[in-house]
Amino acid sequence: MSAYGSDPIIYPMVRRLAEATGAPRWTLWEKAASGLEEDRKPVIKHPVLDLLARPNRFMTLTQLIEAGQQYEDLTGEINVVVGSMPGVKYPIDLWPVRPDRLTPIPDPYDYLLGWLYEIGGERVPLEIGKPDGTGNELLRHILPSPLDAYRGMGPLQALMLELDAQRFGKEWQATFFENSARPGGIIEIERHLNDQQFVEMKERWRDQHQGLSKAHRVALLEHGAKWVETAFSLRDLQMAEMEEVGRDKKLAAFGFPKFALGIVEDVNRASAEASEYFFARWLVKPRLNRWRSMFNTQLLPLFGADVARRYELDYEDPVPENSEQALAEVSTRTAALIDLAGAGFDAVQAAEYLGLPDLGYEKPEPAPIRVPATVGDPIEEIEDRHAGFARAISKTGTRVQDGVDAAMRWQVQGEDDDNACDPCRENHGKLYRNRSSAYADYPGGQGYIKCVGAQYGNKCRCTIKKRRGR
Repeated sequence: MSAYGSDPIIYPMVRRLAEATGAPRWTLWEKAASGLEEDRKPVIKHPVLDLLARPNRFMTLTQLIEAGQQYEDLTGEINVVVGSMPGVKYPIDLWPVRPDRLTPIPDPYDYLLGWLYEIGGERVPLEIGKPDGTGNELLRHILPSPLDAYRGMGPLQALMLELDAQRFGKEWQATFFENSARPGGIIEIERHLNDQQFVEMKERWRDQHQGLSKAHRVALLEHGAKWVETAFSLRDLQMAEMEEVGRDKKLAAFGFPKFALGIVEDVNRASAEASEYFFARWLVKPRLNRWRSMFNTQLLPLFGADVARRYELDYEDPVPENSEQALAEVSTRTAALIDLAGAGFDAVQAAEYLGLPDLGYEKPEPAPIRVPATVGDPIEEIEDRHAGFARAISKTGTRVQDGVDAAMRWQVQGEDDDNACDPCRENHGKLYRNRSSAYADYPGGQGYIKCVGAQYGNKCRCTIKKRRGR
């Protein structure tokens, strides 16, 4: 973890990942019987929302997630201690803790008995709770380590050799500048020095010439001694190249795009938008998914086993819309609409089928069909010819309409009796192209939003059913 505050590449990467992960808003939802996200209902008031609004006296939820995310990216572990109080049914606070202060208590039969949290010489046991999740005192999520089943391994562990090499290079540079930024050398002496003379000469040279305060002093050599510089220089080490290679290795370990680090050497608008999408989709969203999993499987059960079955926490999706993909999709749908309208399909219904908005299109009146007649044809024969074309067009139109109707898969069903109100009766049998448009008029697939009876507290009997393919 010390690398976080001493490395100019690790710090901004971990910092930005933590900030981006802590930014989205979290909401509580009541699960739908269908299991689909669009059928969920938002929950406005609940004790778990009160806890997340203020996890403890000193932190917001954003700060808690940022701190936990730092630990995950540096060590591969998220650990949040759950505070409790005798006589209080629910958790009272949440605290992110350092992974190096936690020690697992293994068990040969139950795998894990709990954890020991050590701070200031004090050892605090933390229970892992019951199988249903209640009674747990530590929320925990790890990036699994292949070497230790109880501990995590983050991307920083893959960089340890690189960080050591970088540290050695920095120490060499510091020593180089401490010696007046001059390369090392050799003192040549033709005669042999005894031990006392050697020690005396070494200490005198160190006292007079080593260190920044003694740089550029003139050296005096006795008894024919000569100073010979070594040919090895700072340029030979290619420190700039080593720095760039080390930076790229760190970016690769985290899967971090250069642009997100502020490096704009070869960036244009298109690559910048792609980097933004990549950062949110493949770096931030997986981290949010891990937090969501931990909250839903470990935090919600602390409010009751039934709470975890009925509710779930979720975040606002941070992934920006891909403008190029959206434009290509609209262009494809528009081209399909033109083809369908040109083939004789009703343009309004075709637009609804393709998910395009209603632009107020009015179908033009069809031009009269003129059947060529030859000179001398009887009037009766020409009229018969017109009638034949009219019948053909009528049959073709019926087949086209049947095709559109077949594509409308969601149908309104209701009771057509004396208790049915006029809006519901008029909508019976109506077809919708997709589920979202049908549920816009019938939330949850039941009850018309314009039902008169529902306005007076009665339950609307209308429902939405999906038709099977014909």
